[in-house]
Amino acid sequence: MKAKQVCWVVMAIALAACSGGKQSHGDERKQEEAKFVTYSMVDDLPVVAHSVEVDGQEVTVCELGLLKDTLDLPLSYWVEDFEVVKLDTRDEALVGQGSVFVSDNYILVGRSGNVPCKLFRRDGSYVGNVGSIGQGPGEYTMVYDMQIDEQAERIYLLPWNAKSILVYNLRGEYLSDIPLNKKYEKLIVPKGKFKVDAAKNRVAVILLPFNYLPVVAWVQDMEGNFLHEVPMNHLKVTPDFSNEVISAKASSDALDAHLATFFELRKDTLYYLNMESGKLLPKFTLDYGQRDITIHNYIDFPGHYIGSLEVPVQISENTYETRGRSFYMVDKKSGKGTFFRLNNDYLDNESEKYMPFQFSNGYYTLNIEPAVLMERLEKGLNKLAADRQEQMKSLLGTIDENDNNYILIGKLKRGL
Repeated sequence: MKAKQVCWVVMAIALAACSGGKQSHGDERKQEEAKFVTYSMVDDLPVVAHSVEVDGQEVTVCELGLLKDTLDLPLSYWVEDFEVVKLDTRDEALVGQGSVFVSDNYILVGRSGNVPCKLFRRDGSYVGNVGSIGQGPGEYTMVYDMQIDEQAERIYLLPWNAKSILVYNLRGEYLSDIPLNKKYEKLIVPKGKFKVDAAKNRVAVILLPFNYLPVVAWVQDMEGNFLHEVPMNHLKVTPDFSNEVISAKASSDALDAHLATFFELRKDTLYYLNMESGKLLPKFTLDYGQRDITIHNYIDFPGHYIGSLEVPVQISENTYETRGRSFYMVDKKSGKGTFFRLNNDYLDNESEKYMPFQFSNGYYTLNIEPAVLMERLEKGLNKLAADRQEQMKSLLGTIDENDNNYILIGKLKRGL
């Protein structure tokens, strides 16, 4: 099937930004007068979700009709240890608007244009390219997911339409492949998320459930031998690359994922693929009640479930964009929740339109060009707290528009 062109923002592929800030989610929401409340009221939020048991598994169900107000949250509510990293300015270190994976000591920037993935130390110093663009061993044309494993001293890349995960050392040198289709020879992963646990010789994979594929998820060993597999069943969809696999990689013993569809809108679930049992466990869903189902995503945080809602708008025969994006959160323990807007109080207090897609592996990240960073700081300095204003003023004085990109990093607070 020929994929339709869409403008749908997800961090994994860094598509064009869609209009944010407008707090709407369907005609019903537009007619409601939402009020904004401050984050000091978090403890007083209403209960908007309940638990049900499905095949012995507890699933959290949020009721859309109970979400009313919008909470103004500073980014500092979610993250700590915020830092701005200036990447090495050597020509060979230059990056584009690729996705970012952060570990304790490294920053991996995904490929952009004809530029391969690039590895940096956390201080911004350049280590080297990770592999190269092409179709030979260790080469790729597009990358959909990536992981740094410092303990195993390995980097893993999953290209689009992959038959294997590419393995590199921490110098970016190609080592080997982890085969993904050893059982099903014709299996190709169109878009997928993965987690490698080298210490336990385990690899978990969840992919777009195109209806011609035999499985939607599995756990295998590093040699490609399937240990557990999950058949398509009701999850299968018509092949369309407008769909995405969303994962925050928030769990230590499972791979979290939402199989987000663009045109085949349906009631669905955030899942955990348990790396020991191989079971695909439902964890969170949204009850629309009598409302029409909209485009939506579910994201897993350590202490919350986060969701987004947006409406598709056709702007030409084969082109769509989404509008009216809004976010909501549900506390896993109490079931309390609300719509919320996230403001970057470290930078300029402007709303983060990509959030929560900027959170992965326990970190918030933003890959930003120097000119854009300068513009945001110049416009937003007077909106910051006094101490932060001084820090950002000093930073602004050091930025040159010819610099390499800057990476903003914040560590997700435990329990949030």
